[in-house]
Amino acid sequence: MQRFLQLSAEEASLALRPTLVKGRWKNPMISLRQQATVKKVAIQNGTVGSWTPGQGGWLEAWDTQKKHTVMRPPKGHANERREEDRVKKIQAAMATMPKKIEEHRAALIKAKPVKGLEKWLNETSAY
Repeated sequence: MQRFLQLSAEEASLALRPTLVKGRWKNPMISLRQQATVKKVAIQNGTVGSWTPGQGGWLEAWDTQKKHTVMRPPKGHANERREEDRVKKIQAAMATMPKKIEEHRAALIKAKPVKGLEKWLNETSAY
């Protein structure tokens, strides 16, 4: 921290940012926590907007720019997200339902064992 306060304004500006050295990023000279402390002290001392080597301060150019983000819609619950597909699937199934009901009723009638007169008529041979 003392080394940082001895730097010129240009050197201090570079010391606040990470640097790319031989393809690898090197950490800033002082951490973000320490940067926040330097800024708070500058605000308390009224030295924001100026930099004096040995005493410190803070320049507005050193403030990090906040990223502009676009709000994404909330993800919601899975059943709410899939509701449209589910409704389409149900409507498609309901369109074929009358035919399926008729086939089912016919299968039920066909599956019943033959009783009474029908059985007797089927067993006896016609003349």
